Amino acid sequence: MAMVSSEVLVAVPVERFFAIVRDYDRYPEFVPTVKSCRARRGPGGVEVDYQLDLGIKTIAYTLRLVEEPPRRVSWTLVRGEWMKASNGSWELRDEGGKTRATYAVDIQIQKPPLVPQVLVDRVSDELTRVQLPRMLEAFRRRAEQGAR
Repeated sequence: MAMVSSEVLVAVPVERFFAIVRDYDRYPEFVPTVKSCRARRGPGGVEVDYQLDLGIKTIAYTLRLVEEPPRRVSWTLVRGEWMKASNGSWELRDEGGKTRATYAVDIQIQKPPLVPQVLVDRVSDELTRVQLPRMLEAFRRRAEQGAR
């Protein structure tokens, strides 16, 4: 799959949105597909274990994230079932006290043995086309509700 990106304008300052992006352990509180999330911080960045429920399949994976406050968070896949790669980033820009948040990701799904290709294609489609807009909206709502 090629890189997919989407953006949202959020009515909070960049620093506020960045704080929400890097609060990984709280993702299950506001991102519907995230069932669990556990972060471990170290000198080389942060490793985060995720479990997502996509409805058609639950998947678990670990990302290594690099935080560049307050404008960027990028990541690469450490390990994950069904995934060969997951590389991406949050890029945050100030727009007059609001945040223009751009989320970009390149996910490569591997076909497990005995699993039909159609299911692999559905998981890939669900992760990018369906869940990406929902996730961005969840982050926007979380940031703006906290700003009130």
